[in-house]
Amino acid sequence: MAKYDQYGNPIPYREQNSRTHLITGLIAGAAVGYLVSNKKVQNTISNTGGKAWSALRGEMEELKERLEDTQAELEYYRNLNKDK
Repeated sequence: MAKYDQYGNPIPYREQNSRTHLITGLIAGAAVGYLVSNKKVQNTISNTGGKAWSALRGEMEELKERLEDTQAELEYYRNLNKDK
């Protein structure tokens, strides 16, 4: 719900609950700091990132193969129609 100043103008959201935003930011920062400094979390993130990158590379190779197959089919049909 929007808050208004004494003149009826809406107060920007950033200025409404500065203490709440500060506390939320501190908690979020502490959580991120803990997660980034935790070796087990770092290993998990690294392993997950490696698996995701490997899967992405595999999908890209599959996409390239499909594109090459489609290009070959198009070339075949172009040559087929040239002879007529």
